[in-house]
Amino acid sequence: MFSPALACDSFAQFTADSSRPKPIGSVIRTVREIDMTNDTVPEVLQVETTRAKRFRDIKVRFGIYRGKKNVYSYSWKADDFFDKIDKLPDTIKWFRLQRIMRGFFSNQNFSSSDSEDLSSLFGRLRAADIKPGTDEAREFTSAPHKIFSVYAGRDMLFGITWLDSKKRFVTLWRN
Repeated sequence: MFSPALACDSFAQFTADSSRPKPIGSVIRTVREIDMTNDTVPEVLQVETTRAKRFRDIKVRFGIYRGKKNVYSYSWKADDFFDKIDKLPDTIKWFRLQRIMRGFFSNQNFSSSDSEDLSSLFGRLRAADIKPGTDEAREFTSAPHKIFSVYAGRDMLFGITWLDSKKRFVTLWRN
């Protein structure tokens, strides 16, 4: 049986749904809590866009927060997710960017250092802040570390991890 009150409730839930497409120029924000430092206190990972009227002016900002303190940040242009010769209209790019942002913190982008040998990792990817054979590499391999793979556009991929000795997030690898 149809109930107008029930129909209104379900409509209100639909309109408040954050997965609904947002108009171009609004802010898209995705957040996930995970303990990246192995201290039992989860860090807040956040990716968000800036406001802009044109798609080419939108920036994507990625940050990691401990409490209210930003402990890591990186930003890039939203246009970096698309090929330069691609002539898609801004609205299509905007809808695709919303899908990218919703999946930014998917479980597939997190891994653990005990799941792969450092030398085999660097056989496929370029070492960044941690070089094989250094004290940092020994620290990294001596205990499990969480690694987050950051996809900052089509051509910029890198993995970050927390190093206690440096008391900061470092870039482990780059494509």
